[in-house]
Amino acid sequence: MTAIEIPTPDPRTLDDVARPFAEAIASQYAIKKLIGRGGMGIVYLARDKRLDRLVAIKTLPPELAADPAVRERFLRETRTAGRMSHPNIVPIFGADEVDGHVFFVMGYVEGESLFTRVRAQKRIEPADAARYLRDVAAALAHAHRRGIVHRDIKAENILIDRATNRALVTDFGIARLAEAAPLTATGQLLGTVYYVSPEQVSGEPVDARSDVYSLGIVGFFALSGQFPFDAELASAVLVAHVTRPTPPLASIAPHVHPALCAIIDKCLAKTPAQRFATADDLVEGLDAAIHEIDAPAAPPLSAPRSPLISDTEAHAVWQRAAELQSLTGSHTRPDAVPRSRDRAKDAVRTSGYRVDDVRIAAREAGIPTAYIDHALIEHGLAPQKPQRAIERKSVAPRKSWFAGVPLDIVEQAEIEGTLSPARFDELINVLRDGTARLGESEMKNRSLVWRCAWLGHRLRVSVEPANGRMNVTMRESIRRMVLGTTGATLLAFGGVGAGLGLLLNQVMQLPSLLPGFELNRGDIETWATVIGVAIGLGAFPVSRAIVRWLREQNAAHLHTLAELLSSKIRDGVTDDEGERSKA
Repeated sequence: MTAIEIPTPDPRTLDDVARPFAEAIASQYAIKKLIGRGGMGIVYLARDKRLDRLVAIKTLPPELAADPAVRERFLRETRTAGRMSHPNIVPIFGADEVDGHVFFVMGYVEGESLFTRVRAQKRIEPADAARYLRDVAAALAHAHRRGIVHRDIKAENILIDRATNRALVTDFGIARLAEAAPLTATGQLLGTVYYVSPEQVSGEPVDARSDVYSLGIVGFFALSGQFPFDAELASAVLVAHVTRPTPPLASIAPHVHPALCAIIDKCLAKTPAQRFATADDLVEGLDAAIHEIDAPAAPPLSAPRSPLISDTEAHAVWQRAAELQSLTGSHTRPDAVPRSRDRAKDAVRTSGYRVDDVRIAAREAGIPTAYIDHALIEHGLAPQKPQRAIERKSVAPRKSWFAGVPLDIVEQAEIEGTLSPARFDELINVLRDGTARLGESEMKNRSLVWRCAWLGHRLRVSVEPANGRMNVTMRESIRRMVLGTTGATLLAFGGVGAGLGLLLNQVMQLPSLLPGFELNRGDIETWATVIGVAIGLGAFPVSRAIVRWLREQNAAHLHTLAELLSSKIRDGVTDDEGERSKA
């Protein structure tokens, strides 16, 4: 079950810690669920409403946020880490403080931590482990060149992206915050003692080689399923890092390739000078080990590769994909019109980005595949996929005798293909954004029903599969609004009639107030009757005209919402059961 299958909950159902935070950031983010909780923060899965993408939000615990020094350091360290951009570092989109809640927003990695994977599989195959370690080493090299030392490399802070199988590092800057935070933070030390370097335990200056040691522990754990130092007391583990010799990895995991064992053993040297001097050196060592591990099954040299494109065009593709993403929820996505390319020029280009890397970088920046593929098609860099048609059905509900128009507005459409229930949450978000109402949803038998009501309106939306197609029906009733509008019109005209009656009553008193003034009372009563009848008859066409105008406005809004919903369904439908199971 993926995270996107979980609908955005009603904020009232959240606990006492999450509810105030969810309400404070509700204008921009919709909290979906709790991902994790630790001594240095609480992590939520949320939806960025402006960009319609999933993000992870980490908050500073209330007991730490209350300390101004810790709060300021949290924001400073996070913003510093946010300046880094690397395929193996979870991107940080921003850090802020709202109503006393201190938090930062980062990319959401759909997958699991390396720790979770090791616990599930007992150990990681050497070829996979070497690539994960290489990814993390590349991320650390990028950070170290910018003077940033992670200080808290551990399997829990390494995430494995399910789509790309890449390892990404998270929580840069948090370890420096731990140095300034009170030591009483619950869980702050647990889980970290297994990975700390000897110099961290001894309180000596820490540099990039400390991260190298911690990554060596990660590799030892991933390849063997156990830690080199373990004990019931955390203090005993800390002492072992400084005083006990590290067991050679080959003695614990003899199945691991000798080249990889040698790298792990060198990372775990007690003295920093005996380790790899830099993470770049570690990357080179891991590249050589991977080559040796893969040598028997090396791919053919003639394996096809994606073409190179210029830096300018790569940035144009990313900008177009981000533009398409920003239109989600307010406009339907236009058809992708491919342009012709100079294939001869593409063939001789020797520098730039490969299309596959452009696609991966966009996905890691939080841009869904549909938008980046759309931009690539427009640039002639990807084959054009046939656009599924949205077949709209004409429905004419019965007209009202009073208004002369139907008081039910109906939109119906069919889209070829089947939508996985895993995508229903996206549809709910479109409906909530389009109506500005939370609504109620019901999912059953691969179908979705969503309802909401406001100011005399009642809207019901159903999305159901049938015969390899998705049927969409949206029915909005404005009967209660018509009753309210008619009543308000009658009251308004009644008020005018009452005012006229009071005026005529005053006019009829003039003979007694002005001696010598003559007034024909019969004429006044006649004209009063005529005007009163005219006012009464006028209430009917005016009320009818108002109802017609309001219906036109609601029909236009519902039509726009139906187009957005149908477009979202079209982007997500698949053809067969096998594809649906992957959605």
